[in-house]
Amino acid sequence: MGHPGPILIVDDEASIRKSLEGVLSDEGYACALAGDGADALAQLQSVHPSLVLLDIWMPGMDGMETLRRMKAAQPETPVIMMSGHATISTAVKATRSGASDFIEKPLELDLVLNAIRRALGTQDAVRSAVADELAGSTELRSPEGMPELQPLVFREQTLRGALMPQRTLARSAVLYGQGLHSGKKSGLIFEPLRANSGIHFVGVSDNRAVPAHLDFVESTGYATTIRLGTTHVATIEHVMSALNAYGVSNLLIKCNGEVPVLDGSSVEFCSLFEEVGFENQVGDWHGILVEEPFRIEAGKASIRLEPCDAFEIDYTLEYPPPVGKQRFLFRLDDPAAYRKEIAPARTFGFARDIGLLQRQGLALGGRFDNFVLFGEEGPINDALRFPDEPVRHKIMDMIGDLYLLGRRLQARVVAHMTGHTQNIAVLKKVRELL
Repeated sequence: MGHPGPILIVDDEASIRKSLEGVLSDEGYACALAGDGADALAQLQSVHPSLVLLDIWMPGMDGMETLRRMKAAQPETPVIMMSGHATISTAVKATRSGASDFIEKPLELDLVLNAIRRALGTQDAVRSAVADELAGSTELRSPEGMPELQPLVFREQTLRGALMPQRTLARSAVLYGQGLHSGKKSGLIFEPLRANSGIHFVGVSDNRAVPAHLDFVESTGYATTIRLGTTHVATIEHVMSALNAYGVSNLLIKCNGEVPVLDGSSVEFCSLFEEVGFENQVGDWHGILVEEPFRIEAGKASIRLEPCDAFEIDYTLEYPPPVGKQRFLFRLDDPAAYRKEIAPARTFGFARDIGLLQRQGLALGGRFDNFVLFGEEGPINDALRFPDEPVRHKIMDMIGDLYLLGRRLQARVVAHMTGHTQNIAVLKKVRELL
């Protein structure tokens, strides 16, 4: 296949080494085998592999230490980590240490081959394809080695808002933490996508992506969850809010079931995106313009959409003391304003509700450092970042939920005591107008 060196397979189990060698040989790859880290480092110098498949759990020098030494000796050689016992934090740690990918055991042939193709440059070659070939196309032609992307079919828009450039992140990035509701360690690996792809979530070792789109919303109880087949991702609203604020339209997000809560806000997503940078892409998208006002109501909750020259939210909440009545108006036309006024606002809850939520299997990852807990007299665990932090957080959630048509709304949103369920309901009404 024209590769400059063999694929070096490093695993302490001889059966796995032999199985991988047989499979890869059938695919036309030359292979070299190593049973431990020391042998792998020696062969790195002697056979000059084009790629390394490296097990994490090995006696003596483990895979993480072997990875560090390999990257110190030959940083340009891609290394794919393998493990049957690792968590998302291990995958993120490996990526930060220089691994190009991470696959779980028991190994699946398609996933192994896809990871190899990505590491050997197929993905980069596709990303550098002629941009004008992609501009205006609604066909999502998944590059070899990438997860299959579900086509998002948009009706021809008769209500077209302002033009916005398509953009993705300038490079891959990782972030990890803990799921708020599952309580499990979680994390994210962000991968740039080409123009006209949209935003998609995929499992860390999965190859089936679920679009961040209204059509795939599964539930809205206390968080927004999307699902396609067996792939589901919970609590997507905070990262979607930051992506909306920064105008990111195309991105692949690898996640292990639930987006980490981090500190309960979206400010860490903002910091990461600004550190990584953005790549503007050929092909503008129109915002979604609301030309006629309409309203939905459900009990005390209501949302009214009105014509506007930008995306603006006027939100009012009313809780018993100590939260009380709060109102805030925010216009989303500047990422810096979003980061300063909205992103730091954290998830909040009430001490009287925690027991019930946890009996329902929710808020299992709630900690004093990742949400604001209100007691009878006020916040129990931390000082508020804003006097009206709860209403600002509601706006942050709404900015995320209302991005699930893949384009920013151009409307004034007047909301009262709404949550994820009402946000999704009004988005369905918007779609009827497209």
